[in-house]
Amino acid sequence: MLCVPVKEISDAQTMKEKEEDMKRKERKRGARRIFAGAMAALMVLSAVDVNEWGVLTAKAEETAAGKIPQYLIIGSTRIIDNGEIQDDGVSSNEDTIYQGTNWYYDSTKNQFVLDSASISGNILSQNGDIAIILSGTNTMRSDMMIQSILTESGIAPTLEINGNSHNGSLSCGKISIADSGSNNNNLNIIGATVETSQIDCSGSLTIENSHVVAGNEDYSEVISSNKINIVDSYVETKATTELREGEVIKSNEPINISGSQIVVSRALASQEPVLSECDFSNSVITKQWKDADTDDDVTKTYVYGTATLKENLTIASGESIEFKSGASISNPEKLTLEDGASLLVDGVEHEHNTNGDVVYTWKDDNEHVKGVACKDCPIGYVTEETETHSISENGFCACNQVYQPANLTTDKYDIDGDDSVDEVYEISNAGQLYWFAGLVNGTLSGVEKNISANAVLTADIVVNENILKSDGTLNEGNFKEWTPIGTDGTSSNVYTGTFDGRKYTISGLYFNQEAHYIGLFGANSGKIANVGILDSYFYGQPYRGNWVGGVCGYNTNQGAITNCYNTGIVRGSEAVGGVCGSNSGIITNCSNTGNVGENDDSVGGVSGNNYGTIANCNNAGIVSGKSYVGGVCGKNYNGGTVTNCNNTGEVEGTSYYIGGLSGDNYESVIINCNNTGEVRATGNSVGGLSGGNSNGATITNCYYDSTIYTGNAIGANDGTTEKVEGKTTEQYKTGEVAYLLQLDQTEEVWGQTIGTDTYPTLGGAKVYKNATYNGCEGKPGDAVSYEYSNTEKNTYGEHIDADNDGKCDDCDAIIDGIGAKLAGYSLSLTGNIGVNFYMELSDKIIADENAYMQFTLPNGTVTKVPVSEAQTNTTIKEGTTYYRFPCEVSSYEMTQDIKAQMFDGNGNCGKEYTYTVRDYAQYILNHVDLYVDTYPFAVAMLNYGACSQKYFNQAVEELANKYLNDDGQEIPDRFDGYIDGFVAKKAENDVLGQFAGLSMVLKSETTLNLFYEPKEGIDVSKLIFSVDGKEITPIKRGQYYILSLENIGANELGNSKTFTVTDGTNTLSGDYCAMMYCYQVLNAAEGTYKDDLVTLVKAFSNYAYTARSVCQSN
Repeated sequence: MLCVPVKEISDAQTMKEKEEDMKRKERKRGARRIFAGAMAALMVLSAVDVNEWGVLTAKAEETAAGKIPQYLIIGSTRIIDNGEIQDDGVSSNEDTIYQGTNWYYDSTKNQFVLDSASISGNILSQNGDIAIILSGTNTMRSDMMIQSILTESGIAPTLEINGNSHNGSLSCGKISIADSGSNNNNLNIIGATVETSQIDCSGSLTIENSHVVAGNEDYSEVISSNKINIVDSYVETKATTELREGEVIKSNEPINISGSQIVVSRALASQEPVLSECDFSNSVITKQWKDADTDDDVTKTYVYGTATLKENLTIASGESIEFKSGASISNPEKLTLEDGASLLVDGVEHEHNTNGDVVYTWKDDNEHVKGVACKDCPIGYVTEETETHSISENGFCACNQVYQPANLTTDKYDIDGDDSVDEVYEISNAGQLYWFAGLVNGTLSGVEKNISANAVLTADIVVNENILKSDGTLNEGNFKEWTPIGTDGTSSNVYTGTFDGRKYTISGLYFNQEAHYIGLFGANSGKIANVGILDSYFYGQPYRGNWVGGVCGYNTNQGAITNCYNTGIVRGSEAVGGVCGSNSGIITNCSNTGNVGENDDSVGGVSGNNYGTIANCNNAGIVSGKSYVGGVCGKNYNGGTVTNCNNTGEVEGTSYYIGGLSGDNYESVIINCNNTGEVRATGNSVGGLSGGNSNGATITNCYYDSTIYTGNAIGANDGTTEKVEGKTTEQYKTGEVAYLLQLDQTEEVWGQTIGTDTYPTLGGAKVYKNATYNGCEGKPGDAVSYEYSNTEKNTYGEHIDADNDGKCDDCDAIIDGIGAKLAGYSLSLTGNIGVNFYMELSDKIIADENAYMQFTLPNGTVTKVPVSEAQTNTTIKEGTTYYRFPCEVSSYEMTQDIKAQMFDGNGNCGKEYTYTVRDYAQYILNHVDLYVDTYPFAVAMLNYGACSQKYFNQAVEELANKYLNDDGQEIPDRFDGYIDGFVAKKAENDVLGQFAGLSMVLKSETTLNLFYEPKEGIDVSKLIFSVDGKEITPIKRGQYYILSLENIGANELGNSKTFTVTDGTNTLSGDYCAMMYCYQVLNAAEGTYKDDLVTLVKAFSNYAYTARSVCQSN
């Protein structure tokens, strides 16, 4: 051992004085510090030659400690002597480096670097700062210590032990940071693993992000300092001596402990606390001591705030852990409570319950573990129970790892349209959907993989709820992840079956991983149809998120997607689309309203890339990305075709090739498409329709709203365009663009409800381009203007009818507005009273299968006579065909209006004509010179009508014979003896019975009723009834059965008919006519019948008498 000369320590203080001062300090601190002066000059290094710089691999920290110490001594080696670094004898070293075996000192950084060093002596630093940098495992002899002393005033030296973020550790004896009584020597342990016997610091001690274990057999005070700050560290201190009292961790000021785990233990029974007063935050403190009264060992652990255990912690039987108010442990898996241990919350014993959340964990194919959390438990205690798998209503086992199999049918569906039933799985819940995905992907235990399986949905399916917020952004929550059906495009993994959603929806699909081939389907070579994706989120995370779509990630050249739609969020890296990520097959009648892309490439509202066919598809969602961004597709490449597609969503891009329909159109075709969405881009090649069009590509008959996007239709155009232009919003409103898009197409695709829709829509109301002409429809001349309408109706000038013949003088067209002209009237009296309307019809009306004449009768009844059922007459006027439309009325309705109006099959109507029976009769009376023979009949008919009005009390204020003079209104009594010939003969049969009487019905037609009264005991059901040989069915009324002769013509009222009743053996028969009833009434004794009936029958008889000679069959 070498002594340091007095002059080398201090001119003002000898080494002996320093030793005495240290002794006084030790006594003052309860004789707890060893004599520092005696050890200050003692340093011995391990006996290893120092001759190679290259033995060290550690690197010094870039930051340096402050003031270089006046003396730095390791054993007998002076590294710094009186402020001067000494020569290490290594010629290749810089003057600032002093090298030893597995250690060196760098004066430029004031760092002492240990790299797996083994040191057998003390380390002394005096009057300055020093940083000890650790790398690897470094050791010192347990009786050797690290000491930093201060003999000068005016400075506050700091010793730092730095473990290079736990890359290095140190095992040593005592660490002593002493001074002459000013309490300003400091110690910092940073990012290090340190094992020591004792830490004695006169100033401030900071332990940060470190693992420190200190144990002392001689003193109770294991760590002591004027001020202690422990942050994000594990500190374990043990005082094993039973000789000296004291606090194991002692500080003159309150100890600050933050984010740390402290274990403090004292073997001696004492009334003193094991550590000084502390301020705890987010920390765990374990105190172990012997109770002074009972001599029992006591262990108590306390938790403050949200603490994180640095090391495993076991609370043994008889020990306790107490959580202060609101405290918890973030990693309870490191905590073990043995049986018999106590758990307290704010000093109150906590008992575990089963009121918390339930979590299920897969165990095997048959069972899962049900874990029930203890509610409000600070350690997250869970009661576990093993259960057999069971399927709930949504098709999942509670563990979410077992699914209800889809229902296989073999006799219900012809899913491929070949007129034979197929094997088809029915999917009605979320579990069955996951099971079907497992079947196709080959992930079901014990079930053979089937990429060609067919499926139909039989209900709307919800997997997760509320994945998206009301504003369309992702909600917070723990969602069940979806695995796409068909994992990639290889032949062994791509889906090849038919999936028919049957217009049901799937909600709540969630995918958020680094993967390719993402969507309801990952890859498809089959057919996907009639399914909607709602409230879903598909995100292929950056650098591995290609081929992402709401319905399908990749549709191969054999795949078809039809009648599908997506409303969810779709994001990825490249080839990202609302319906499909990349399409080489066919996509038809699909739509997207969800937001697509964010910072992606090749992004489209319908498909990110298109190498196949996209037809009749629509996007209304926001589409955003970097390059190749389009409202319908990001890239339309290599023979791709986009037809009859529409974009109304915003398109945003930050780089190049951004377009309202397609980002770029290369060697491909876009035809009959429309964009009315906003296009925003900060890069090059931006267009209202396409960012690019090149290498033989064509764009035909496509339009965009130039009011919304004021730039060019195509950003960079090297291809072919025809009828490609912008239209203003006002032009769109007129329907012009809808008409242009539909023009020359045989199937109805585009339409627009003009006045309601601002823009065209797929499947909207048809738009017509109507012309306005000065001339009439038959000879219009050239159009003078055009307008668009949902009704096909050109506007023509008026027809000229100077000769007032109802036809245009220029084109000879009937000009009532529909092509029907009234030619005249006639009367029918074949069995009823009817007015016939004779019409001259245009060829258009004749050819209209749905055209008809509509009659509105006096009683409000509406009848229709189709043109196809009207009788024709070509004899009235040569070369002209007239169509006769009959309308029947009752006798008491002769004065009431009959309204007639012609309608075509589209509901258009012509002129309304009004006529009455009296109008016809009055015409005859006014032209008696032309109708001499018919005149008496007309008078008789009017009198009959007036008497009917009175008898039936109908329209009596306007009698039919109102305009006849008194002589005309007089009705003859016997009609030249005509009535006397109609005497009814009673008919009887001894077996069958008799005909008991007659009655007559006088309405729009004349009916004679004969009353049959059967003999008692006759089974009427076995009788046969007939009139003139025609079998009829009688109507029972009381004791009588009525045989009716209906629809008797006016000229046949006196013609008798034979009424017969027979049972096959016996026959009852008689001849009767309507006039017999009239004779019966008119020849009855006065008072037998009411006077108004007698008058009516008298008028009717006269009507029948005069009709004999004038009535014809038509």
